Amino acid sequence: MRQTQKITGFVHSQAYVKAIACLVLACGSTLPTIAASDDSVAPQSQAVQQDGVTVKGVVVDEQGEPIIGASVIEKGNKSNGTVTDLDGKYVLRLKNGKSSVEVSYIGFKTVTVSIRGGKITLQSDNKLLDELVVVGYGTQKKATLTGSVSQISSDDLGKMAATNITNVLAGKTAGVIANTRSGEPGADDASILIRGKGTLGDTSPLIVVDGVADRSFGRLNPDDIESISILKDASAAIYGARAANGVILVTTKRGKAGKVQVKYDGTLSFSQPTRIPEMLNAYEYATYTNEFDKGRGAALTYPETAIQKIKDGTDQISFPDTNWWDAVAKDWATNTQHSLSVSGGSEKMSFYTSVQYMEQNPIYRNSPQKYKQYQFTTNLDAQVNKSIKLSMDILGRRETRDRGVRSTEDMFGYFLTTNPMSAPYYPNGLLRKGFDGVTNNAVLMISDIPGKSTTTDNTLNIKPKIHVDLDVLTKGLYAEGYAALDFEFNNGKTINNPFDIYQYNSDTQEYENLRSSTGNISVSSWSSNSDRITLNARIGYTRAFGDHKVDAFVSYEQMKYKYNYLSGYRTNFMSTALPDLNYGGTKDSDKDNGGYSDEFARQNWFGRVNYNYKDKYLAEATLRYDGSMNFAKGHRWGLFPSFSAGWVMSEEGWFKPLTKAVNFLKVKASYGVMGNDNIAAYQYLSTFSYRASDKNLYAFGTTPSLVQGVYASTVANPLVTWEKAHSWNVGFSSQFLNGILGLDFDWFKSARRDILITRNASVPTYSGLSLPSENLGKVDNTGFEAVAFYRDHKGDWSWNVTANVTYAKNKVKYMDEATKTPEWQRVTGHSMDGYTLYQAKGIYQTQEEVDNSVHLDGAKPGDLIYEDTNDDGKITFDDAVRTDKSATPRWMFGLTLGGSWKGIDLTAFFQGQADAQILVKPTMNMAKDFYDGRYREDATAEENAHAKWPRAFMSVSQVNDNDALDSDWWLRDASFVRLKSLEIGYTFPKSLIQHIGLTNARIYVNGNNLFTIDSVKIFDPEMTAGIKGYPIQRSWTFGLNLAF
Repeated sequence: MRQTQKITGFVHSQAYVKAIACLVLACGSTLPTIAASDDSVAPQSQAVQQDGVTVKGVVVDEQGEPIIGASVIEKGNKSNGTVTDLDGKYVLRLKNGKSSVEVSYIGFKTVTVSIRGGKITLQSDNKLLDELVVVGYGTQKKATLTGSVSQISSDDLGKMAATNITNVLAGKTAGVIANTRSGEPGADDASILIRGKGTLGDTSPLIVVDGVADRSFGRLNPDDIESISILKDASAAIYGARAANGVILVTTKRGKAGKVQVKYDGTLSFSQPTRIPEMLNAYEYATYTNEFDKGRGAALTYPETAIQKIKDGTDQISFPDTNWWDAVAKDWATNTQHSLSVSGGSEKMSFYTSVQYMEQNPIYRNSPQKYKQYQFTTNLDAQVNKSIKLSMDILGRRETRDRGVRSTEDMFGYFLTTNPMSAPYYPNGLLRKGFDGVTNNAVLMISDIPGKSTTTDNTLNIKPKIHVDLDVLTKGLYAEGYAALDFEFNNGKTINNPFDIYQYNSDTQEYENLRSSTGNISVSSWSSNSDRITLNARIGYTRAFGDHKVDAFVSYEQMKYKYNYLSGYRTNFMSTALPDLNYGGTKDSDKDNGGYSDEFARQNWFGRVNYNYKDKYLAEATLRYDGSMNFAKGHRWGLFPSFSAGWVMSEEGWFKPLTKAVNFLKVKASYGVMGNDNIAAYQYLSTFSYRASDKNLYAFGTTPSLVQGVYASTVANPLVTWEKAHSWNVGFSSQFLNGILGLDFDWFKSARRDILITRNASVPTYSGLSLPSENLGKVDNTGFEAVAFYRDHKGDWSWNVTANVTYAKNKVKYMDEATKTPEWQRVTGHSMDGYTLYQAKGIYQTQEEVDNSVHLDGAKPGDLIYEDTNDDGKITFDDAVRTDKSATPRWMFGLTLGGSWKGIDLTAFFQGQADAQILVKPTMNMAKDFYDGRYREDATAEENAHAKWPRAFMSVSQVNDNDALDSDWWLRDASFVRLKSLEIGYTFPKSLIQHIGLTNARIYVNGNNLFTIDSVKIFDPEMTAGIKGYPIQRSWTFGLNLAF
């Protein structure tokens, strides 16, 4: 018995447990201790008041166990307080003998007492367990959830200062692999995977906003979002055909009964690239080019006379030295965002309305490029009578994108890679022709001198809904329905202008105007519109029978989508003053036009039954029956079931002795089947294309003339049907010490079968045919995820730590491949998206090494040594080997450290990835890293033995293929850890702001992508486009939150 008491005493010694947990979760780092707002209650505790000014007592929990460290504070005087000792006892001297005492402790409800002594019992306050989580077509209490669902709250979003919501998901919750590949304004959506890649086809998750599928969420106003839920296992099966890649549910804010609230959020941001590589200067560029020339026995491109001019800078016409990034880019770009919301109402009517304006500017100098967004949202709810509730949701958004006429990919193909011995302007200020083309001047490309392009995207989403309680028929019965009307109206115009650009003629010593080489005035104009109509009707039943709770519904849903596009083109305008199609040339060669349309529809029947006994035994079953027009009759409908179960062990009687240490423990498991129909429509039919262009006309008759016609383009596959994903999930959720600590863990597996891919077979080009998709592929995806948290406080200080990690690895079980493909190059048996690369073993140091090895023709010292994988005595592509790793990471993790003290709050969010690789090869011009570490003929043997890169193997016009082959020598580890977000804020005391009508005022500074630890070095490790993509941005944001 004594031994049992000793063990129990140790388990109940919370100080030890908290200290250990703090060390584990923070991984040795110091926890931030920065704390709650001015009006928050100080440390939680218990109190008893006695006669006089001294009170004493004991604080216990519901089991009568003493609570150590509970906060006991004199009401109205936060500076006067104490904490309970190891026996739960306290003594407090009150300054006012009539004061009451406030007692609080983390994980328990705060109480205020005015009694005169005795024992104080605190009740558990499991807010995290009682939290409602949004799931498909409803909400469920977190404690009784049987599926694997993660949720990000509006508070979490508010600490990220992101202009695009997709960028906040990376590392913020388990199970989500999100990578931001670009920082371009208006084009910075992250690629999102839920639990990794599981299919050879499309891997995008289904996006559902306020219950409506296929609405985008990246450009929603962050202040309008209540929560984001991620459905990762069979819990997504309620969406059946669309859920194979997981589901992201976004819920926007609604009005609540009470006083009208007005909130304003404004930010001003300054951004710059996280990393820009140092490129070669003119001398280094010339040196590298000459080394390449010498290595191939050619005359030097830059003789000694030219080298001398490059060094001394005496000939700025022939040999300038230009840093092209400095020429095109500013140090900082500015961005601003303003949001105003009004909410409130009564029990009969409530509303939430907001407006937003956002502007993002690029990093370019003197550029017309700009992204602007205007958004309006209103969510209305009306309780017509006791049984009927109506709601109306409306969202309107306009996005405008202004830019020059060159695409981002085109521009970044020149920004950093342009020869430094070219320049944007001649010394006299005239615009200089491009180095490898008249108009390929990077400074010109970002400007509106060649013309301007404008795109406008308009979105209108409307959702009326009705909910009717049918208690008159039977208690708990209800019916509801909605119509989602989603419209998009988009248009754009591009105007190309001729312009003056010059070339210096060294013979005449004159500058020649090349305006005639810049084209004519031309205008391209287009418009598109689409409408998506979704109708949903549902009848449900929710009722409790004693300890039994049942929640069930059946629903019918249908969706129809229509799209139209129209474009026109004219050239040979008389003037840029009339830039409309009507004023262009009238010849057939001066004009063009085009257009097309599309249509799609789905029908779905589905339902769910949820059973709960005493919040202890949990079960849920869903069934969905989906029809898709992509498949032929007999294959059009798919049945997608799921089942999940949970057991809350902590509710069992035998578990009660452990609840002091483990207050909540739930185990759960699920299995479900989900589908995918994401292929081009009508592949079950033979399809025909229209032959209309000059190159594809038919000739008929004895005096042939070219005529338009149709031709067979795709062979029919009448058997094509649903791709299916079989999903398994097993896990547990737990909390310790009344919610101070928490740990969730899930193991998952997804087995994709009947993946829709195209067979690897050849079709004669002259036939004009392409093969249809077939149900051929098989992929398994397995992994685990875990989330842990720790939260506590002491006095006015509070702190929290949340960590999550996700691991997902896929393996292709079958993919149709050419029979001659070597075993080591097959996708089957490996992870998808891997590289097929030559295996480089090192760099040749001597000619003897070259002669004694299997090598490519022309190999010399300084070239890469390749592995003869198949031992056939020659190096060919058959020697290349498929790798398992790719740019998609297998590991994704996040760590959030938060704290507050009175009105000051601090949040730091670290995010990272591991087990990812990217191929990084030099370009010409090149990053200095490839220059500094190269093999050189004039270097010592010792220096070359440590060379990182082969000898010079390229110039601007030629490449030595021996070293330019895609090999594993050029792979770089794309693992990284970055400080994704750091925010410090201050909330003003209410006593300072209430007299000017404010209920809340907060200022803050937020830094995004402040630093990254990685081994890529040259550019940001998330950028798969490397130096040829718009760089990811680091930003500093200054914000103001006001509430009236």
